Amino acid sequence: MGVDLGITRLVTLSDGCFLENPKPLERSLERIRTIQRTLSRKRFLSKNWFKAKTRLAKQHEHVRDLRRDLFFKLGVLLAQEYDLLALEDLDTEGLIQKGVTRTRRMRLYDSSFSELRRCLEWVFLKRGKTVLAVSAYNTSRECFLCGGINQGLTLQDRVFRCPFCGFTIDRDLNASLVLLKRSGWVPPAVPVELHPIPPLPSLGLKKRRQGVAMIQEAPAFRRG
Repeated sequence: MGVDLGITRLVTLSDGCFLENPKPLERSLERIRTIQRTLSRKRFLSKNWFKAKTRLAKQHEHVRDLRRDLFFKLGVLLAQEYDLLALEDLDTEGLIQKGVTRTRRMRLYDSSFSELRRCLEWVFLKRGKTVLAVSAYNTSRECFLCGGINQGLTLQDRVFRCPFCGFTIDRDLNASLVLLKRSGWVPPAVPVELHPIPPLPSLGLKKRRQGVAMIQEAPAFRRG
């Protein structure tokens, strides 16, 4: 199973499933800022200062626990269905530093790709299954069908269109298929067309059935 990581959709799988990014830090940001302002008004090392400091620490801990709980639940769900996981070998720190805007850098940090990868690897390896780290270079620009590189693709483009063979598909889905292909595996059913998908509920992982044309129907991909 190829897994493409992203900001809007936390993961997009090569079988057409995806998980919306719950963005726990971004959703808690206003409360965190309120507590920080309260803390700044307290006398340093006073009793009330310590109380505000504890509240701030608990809020950050809550965000961390929400994220980690999601990652482990996702790992268990995937490990129940698949024997192979092809993950992007991302330089997360480099991505954050290269973020064009402050908002993008914050969302990259909030997505915590490194922790997500560690959790998925731990769950899979604990069950004796295989995890492969695949080069993430040009996965979004490479065509899954012909291997051509779409140099004109930008971050704003959500649909991949190959200038060489005309293959058109959801950008993130194409990247997950490329990752699986690079790992040496071929999916039993390849989506050839994907229409716009309405937002899914947070913490939900659903089959993207409507609007997906399949070359052939097949059971979930298994190793060997």
